[in-house]
Amino acid sequence: MEVPPAEIIDRISIVKLKIERIGKPELHDEFSALKKALSEFENKGVKIEDSWIEELYEINKKEWDLLEAMNKEREGEKNYAKIGELYLETELVNKQRSQAKNIIVESTGIGFKEIKKNHPSA
Repeated sequence: MEVPPAEIIDRISIVKLKIERIGKPELHDEFSALKKALSEFENKGVKIEDSWIEELYEINKKEWDLLEAMNKEREGEKNYAKIGELYLETELVNKQRSQAKNIIVESTGIGFKEIKKNHPSA
């Protein structure tokens, strides 16, 4: 079973963030392999929109920033109200991520939609 485009695009956006923020050289190899896997779908006639990569990149960047802020709160004064607020924001961003991936599944006809509990539109 091949990995569907929505999952490849999501992973590309995450690896791009890791390259920017962590900078390990081996991440470039993973990024190239993911881009190659995505181009194989394009070679089969599957239309891949560049905007999908950028949208998931922005969503994953927002989620990464929220998780980083939450970790800082846990290490610092442990402001549980702030941690809870950040957690709820993270949930909303994660639902946006699912929605973006579902659009890719719908557009390509490949893969399975994610359905989040208590969120009918995801």
